[in-house]
Amino acid sequence: MDALAPLVRAGKVRVLETSRGVTIEIADSALFAVGQAILNTESSRALAAVAEVIATSDFPVTIEGHTDHVPIKTLQFPSNWELSAVRATTVLRIFADSGVPADRLTAIGYGETRPVEPNDSIEGRARNRRVSIQIDSALPEKPTEVPVEVSPAALSRP
Repeated sequence: MDALAPLVRAGKVRVLETSRGVTIEIADSALFAVGQAILNTESSRALAAVAEVIATSDFPVTIEGHTDHVPIKTLQFPSNWELSAVRATTVLRIFADSGVPADRLTAIGYGETRPVEPNDSIEGRARNRRVSIQIDSALPEKPTEVPVEVSPAALSRP
């Protein structure tokens, strides 16, 4: 995680411990140009270094893209949903290319639906534009099927 140290010092990255595991929260300005989903070279290298560390564990990784509430409407990104999803997927591809097995990776775009600050200030909007990398602290549970009874009448309906 030494690759993130300069970004942590600059206030662009926070590392949080939650009940789910560890979350690395990265300000979008450390990764992307405004309204874009192409990583800059420095952040690509830093993310690849993080991915190499994560690749040595067995824990699931969820990459979440978040935006502020300011609408975007371009050909590539008709809304904040698409922008956040493509940004999350862009980070996921760096992780996959750096050795994290694809079956451990999930990308989610939340758009503006999960702000961490009110969107009524420049600072709040900046905090809401982020990518979060959630490293789960436990392996997924093996599901147990719940028996559901189906009445014969339900089976005969068209």
